[in-house]
Amino acid sequence: MLITTTLIAAIGVIYLGFGINVGIVRARTQTLLGPGDDPRLMRAIRAHGNLAEWAPIAILLIAALENSAAPTTMVTGLASAYAAARLLHGIGLINEYGKPHPLRAIGAFTNVIVVAWGSVYLLWHLWL
Repeated sequence: MLITTTLIAAIGVIYLGFGINVGIVRARTQTLLGPGDDPRLMRAIRAHGNLAEWAPIAILLIAALENSAAPTTMVTGLASAYAAARLLHGIGLINEYGKPHPLRAIGAFTNVIVVAWGSVYLLWHLWL
C-alpha cells in the first residue's frame, strides 16, 4: 500500500497548507467565525472544504485499486494526477479575482476523471 500511503501523505500536506491559509485569511480579515463577507475568506474555506469532501473517496479508490492488483503504473498515475489535481484546484480557487482561474477548472476536471476512472475500473474488473 505504498502508493496509497504516499497519496495520503501528499493530501495531508496539501490539506494542512489550505487549512493554514484559512487561518491566515481569517486573521487578515478579522473574521473569527464563519465565512464573513470577504470573498478571499470564502475562497480559502472552499478550497480547504472541497479537498476534505473529495479526498476520502479518491483515497479509498486508490487503496482499492492498489489492493485489487490493478497495474502499478495506472495506480501510481491516478494517485499522482489526483494529488496534482487537488493542489491545482485549490490554488486556482484561492487565486480567483473576478473570473474563474484556469487552474481551478483543470484541477476539478482531473479530480472527476480520476474518481470516474478508478470507479469504472474497479466495477469492470471486479464484476466482469
